Amino acid sequence: MQGEELDALLAELRQRPPEQVVKLCHVVHLPPKEGKGDRFLVNVLNGSYVLDLASGVVTDAVTHKPSQPRLAHLLVKYLAKYMGAKPGEWVPLEKFPSGQSYAGNMMRRVYRPLIEHFGYDPVGFDTACRAIDGEKEKFGGLSYSFNLFPMMRLLLQLWVGDERIYRSPTANIMFSSSYLGIFTAEEAVDSAEYLVSELVKAKKKGSKT
Repeated sequence: MQGEELDALLAELRQRPPEQVVKLCHVVHLPPKEGKGDRFLVNVLNGSYVLDLASGVVTDAVTHKPSQPRLAHLLVKYLAKYMGAKPGEWVPLEKFPSGQSYAGNMMRRVYRPLIEHFGYDPVGFDTACRAIDGEKEKFGGLSYSFNLFPMMRLLLQLWVGDERIYRSPTANIMFSSSYLGIFTAEEAVDSAEYLVSELVKAKKKGSKT
């Protein structure tokens, strides 16, 4: 990754007044305390993550385990770059610069795993979406919206398949227009992949219980 890019984003974030980050990004600033430096607490789907500003490490607020590297990158960039635009309307991947060239990535990393796990399981899909705080939407198919970060939203639609009439499942993902101000097409795909991975985790966790 983008180690140099992440370092640059962290440097940029450290220059932003914490109160500005709190106001624009709708996060919590945790001031230095008990040997810990400045941190930011950020809601991510149905969980929360903590960014240690000095080290640049992002950890789960409950388990204290390090986050996935791609999620950490997205979170740091959100805090460093977001300037407070409202989430706005839904836009497809093609609206991002060079977005069309990432359609194959989206299919391979997002749509295929989604359809593999939920394509013929509408009940499982509904249950998993609600488990990670998805909000039911009145769009086509089974539609849910999610807050990746407080001001960054995704819309997920699934049209379930029916083997009796040879209908294959299909899916669609769109992003809040606030994405366009800071995230690239590749980062949009990264965020969609993270969302689907969390849905799959929720399904597996539910099946165990």
